[in-house]
Amino acid sequence: MNPRASGRIARVLLLAVAMGAASPGFGGATDPTLALSEVSAESGTSLRLVRLVGVFPSQDLVQLAYPLQVLVRETGTGTGYVRYDLASGAFVGQSADLVDGLDPGEAAALVGEGTAAPDAGVAFLGRDAVEVLLPASFPAGPAEAQVFALDAVGGPPILSNAVALTVGDLP
Repeated sequence: MNPRASGRIARVLLLAVAMGAASPGFGGATDPTLALSEVSAESGTSLRLVRLVGVFPSQDLVQLAYPLQVLVRETGTGTGYVRYDLASGAFVGQSADLVDGLDPGEAAALVGEGTAAPDAGVAFLGRDAVEVLLPASFPAGPAEAQVFALDAVGGPPILSNAVALTVGDLP
């Protein structure tokens, strides 16, 4: 065999082996980041709206089974709250665990608590904002808003930072 031809064949074989050994890389899913940058409350003639602005990776939350929850809790007493489950509606309740805020160990239990609040709900969900309607029973005064997600495959809950706000009275 011609030495030049065998050298070419050797290079082609080496290239084929190198290409076969290199496998394409695929990005894996990571936990979404939840962060609030601004929270505001507005009162109208018959409703009150809370607008949360921040980082909500909606693509991850929809595709990776992270059910997004919005929590607005009164901080005057610290125990009353309204929780918005984007998949199943709004719930109100009282929880002594919330006196010092929500921590990851309390998030899963909170999702199982509360009673349905038909006069509350999600008014808007966008890439970087969520707007929720407060129930009429939610008291005016100091409050705190936070977003969290539970990992459907058993990982730890993902919590945003909590942001203070003042809820106004209904006229």
